[in-house]
Amino acid sequence: MCASYEARFSITELVTLLRGAEAPLDLPGGLPNLEPRDEVRPTNLAPVIRAGEGGATTGLAELRFGFPPPAGRKGGPVINYRSEGRTLGNGPRGGRCLVPASGFYEFTGDRYPKTRWRLSAADGQPLMLAAVWRAGAEGQPDAFALLTAEPGPDVAPYHTRGVLPLPAGALADWLFDRRPAADLLVPPPGGTLIAELKPREARD
Repeated sequence: MCASYEARFSITELVTLLRGAEAPLDLPGGLPNLEPRDEVRPTNLAPVIRAGEGGATTGLAELRFGFPPPAGRKGGPVINYRSEGRTLGNGPRGGRCLVPASGFYEFTGDRYPKTRWRLSAADGQPLMLAAVWRAGAEGQPDAFALLTAEPGPDVAPYHTRGVLPLPAGALADWLFDRRPAADLLVPPPGGTLIAELKPREARD
């Protein structure tokens, strides 16, 4: 499961990647400046890609990481959302989206501080993590949660569940709701991701 991720990429990288995937970004205000971030944590605002009107282009928006907990239930935000057995489509107040990431973090070990690992794309490209978004309540931002499934071979050594980076050929089908979620939300094959030790820097 993924409780935080890294977002160090340029808008040019995203534009190129999505154009090649036939899901071009529509940026009416011009190219925004995306601040590199070493760690996006729950409740942070972060860039998310959603389908635009008409189902031909996509848009970039800042959404909150994590759904509010269900009414009447205490606890933190819902940041991971189980994908199995769900019908996930697009609607006026929620739907499919992609979360661009340069890597995501997993932890191993039984004692604090646990060992932190950074998993990133073997080809060096930004990862496009499958996610779902919901419209926020009045006065609140829209929010997203990362979809998870059984881990693929690259994630299995680090966790019993894994997020779902989608290949370029699946991005348009996912965003524009062209194919069933179950056909698209499968763990990537071995060798897609590489892992490296990434301990947090000690605080003074």
